[in-house]
Amino acid sequence: MTDARRAERTEPTTRSERADARTVLVVAVLATVIIAWMVVVRALQTFREDGIGWILPIDQQPIDATIGSGTGAVHGYATEALVIVPDVHAGIVATIVLSHVLFATTALLVIACTSWVAWSFLRGHFFAPGTARAFDLLGWGLAGGTALMALLDTVARRGVFAALGMEGAQLDGDDIARWSPVLAVAVAVGLLGRAFRRGTRLQKDTEGLV
Repeated sequence: MTDARRAERTEPTTRSERADARTVLVVAVLATVIIAWMVVVRALQTFREDGIGWILPIDQQPIDATIGSGTGAVHGYATEALVIVPDVHAGIVATIVLSHVLFATTALLVIACTSWVAWSFLRGHFFAPGTARAFDLLGWGLAGGTALMALLDTVARRGVFAALGMEGAQLDGDDIARWSPVLAVAVAVGLLGRAFRRGTRLQKDTEGLV
């Protein structure tokens, strides 16, 4: 493809569009730092010397607790508890590790794809094959990563219940409900990718008529 051909596909951008794209790139850098912090915090909360830390739903019950390192006291009702579970099967531990890795990978993939789209917009490459592929990868990454994380978390929860001697405990299905909004976003992004791919083809057809 010639340079002139490439130039035809570069559209002029407004100051507002360039500012928006730069803002997205800055937010992407901040999001990367936040994701790294979240991964570390989740790992420290989960993998402990005396076992696996896991947040489990409990029967609602009143509690009295302190906050702010003892500077205040509150009364309320607890519906979840962080339980330390020893002697978790090695396979379940590996499943939990994989879930953490998948969370970090999916989050970084979303940031990378979003950054690429913003960079493409900044250069005026709106309806370009690379932009459409970024939307496709973002949609599939969100959908696939979310579905696998929900599956891994379900398996891990069953393993935690087994280690607690409660193999017959009823799972509440919160994983599906928790990840449903992300799946909806993945579908919307996938449709957006299809729209950009159609726009790319229309642009090629238009250029061929000029």
